[in-house]
Amino acid sequence: MLNTKNLPWLVAAALMLCAVISYIFTLYEIYTRLETRVNDFDSFYSQRLESANRSLVAIEQELQGLTVDTCSQEVVDVLKGQLLTSDNQVIVWVRFTGGQLVCSALGISQLPQPQYYNVIGSMENGLHIYQEVDSRNLNAKKPIYVGRHTEQYQLFIAIDLLPYIEDKLDNCSDCGMFSIQLDNQYELFEIKSSDLYWGTLKYSSEITGLTYRFSLNLYTKALLWFGYFIAVIAFFSMLFVGWQLLKGVIRQYYWHRLFTTALNKKDFYLSYQPVVDTENLDCFGVEALLRWSCRDGTTRSTCDFIGSLERDPIMPEVTRWVVKTALTELRELLDANVIRWCSINVSAMEIEQGQMLLFLNDLVEQGYPVEYLSFELTERVPISNWQQLKQFIQLCQELGCKIKLDDVGTGYGGSLCLQNLDFDYLKIDQQFVGHLGTPQSKLSLIESYIAIAKELNIKVIAEGVETQEQAEILRTLGVNLHQGWLYSRALPVKELSAYLK
Repeated sequence: MLNTKNLPWLVAAALMLCAVISYIFTLYEIYTRLETRVNDFDSFYSQRLESANRSLVAIEQELQGLTVDTCSQEVVDVLKGQLLTSDNQVIVWVRFTGGQLVCSALGISQLPQPQYYNVIGSMENGLHIYQEVDSRNLNAKKPIYVGRHTEQYQLFIAIDLLPYIEDKLDNCSDCGMFSIQLDNQYELFEIKSSDLYWGTLKYSSEITGLTYRFSLNLYTKALLWFGYFIAVIAFFSMLFVGWQLLKGVIRQYYWHRLFTTALNKKDFYLSYQPVVDTENLDCFGVEALLRWSCRDGTTRSTCDFIGSLERDPIMPEVTRWVVKTALTELRELLDANVIRWCSINVSAMEIEQGQMLLFLNDLVEQGYPVEYLSFELTERVPISNWQQLKQFIQLCQELGCKIKLDDVGTGYGGSLCLQNLDFDYLKIDQQFVGHLGTPQSKLSLIESYIAIAKELNIKVIAEGVETQEQAEILRTLGVNLHQGWLYSRALPVKELSAYLK
């Protein structure tokens, strides 16, 4: 069963985990977007190289049939015819070895200035890569050309990679700077979409051999650092939450081992506190209280362990031991009508597990006098299965057992319990009784519970009565069944017998 005390920690852990997952997905989305652009660039570059190579090979084959060794109108006609009959409308330039003129489909012209520099020698397919560089600004990269060489001439054709990349980077919200390098570390060009950039993401293409570098802008940097911050906070918060949960598990395991050992080695024992009828001055009944004897002869404080015990899986077994032990130790006093019943505390959670119904039937079959039992339903945990409680109370009534509502007004759902369930007794908690006769007393609260009890025709027991003044006020209010140190502390069975005599 989930411990509700850990619920805030679990919610915090879930929120932190969501923050970490959100950050990871944000970072993954950025990388995915950039990788998609790189793949687009690389695919475009590869397609342009293939297309350029096809055009150059076609021109080369036609030029092989010519006998000219210089730029002439015949060469221009060949280039023009290729342009008109080819699907590729990109112009091819031809420069014969040693010449200063170039031929194209546009005609004959001087070699353009500035010069085009060979940035990659012959590739596997025989292609050369050229780029025009501005001598006045070496960082101002110009368009790229692809060339094929023979001993007689050189062929050139432009590929429009740069305009394509600039267009693609216009809507890149993460990009601060982008560059492409060749295998020989030569940088074809660099584009800055933001003057403020940070960090570098590097991608190397196995297809074209190009290296792409993205630098993120400061806005993306801020998002990433914020993500880092959230992730760090989330990490340490989850460590803290995990440690708290682990401590809870360790503590629960620790107590479970202690409870199991105490039950097996009979370190638990029962004490009985009388419930006195002040009208007849006799003992009306007793409440069985669990005690835990230590090896050094001391007794553990019940307040230190009862909360952990009620949440422990061993609690039903302890309750069965309490019931059987109490009926066995008090059998003579009960049969002799010296006391009328023995109260046993049981929580709603324990009843809702469904084992108490079976246990009561087993007690009857084993010959235990269950009609002497009076179960005190505690309000320390919320009630979630009202039907199960009703069935338990119905069986108790059939077997002659009494039912009390304990600690009324201090726990969960007291008014609902009185509304939905049938009780024989209502117990006013010592927190109310202890203030009687003092300025802090809320007498109207006790009077309201007494009025409810009268309306429901059930008896009222006041616990925690320690002074004569408290007893007198309770009797004035019509409450005559008292339990507390004014009359007796909780006693082992032998001392109880002596007290009753």
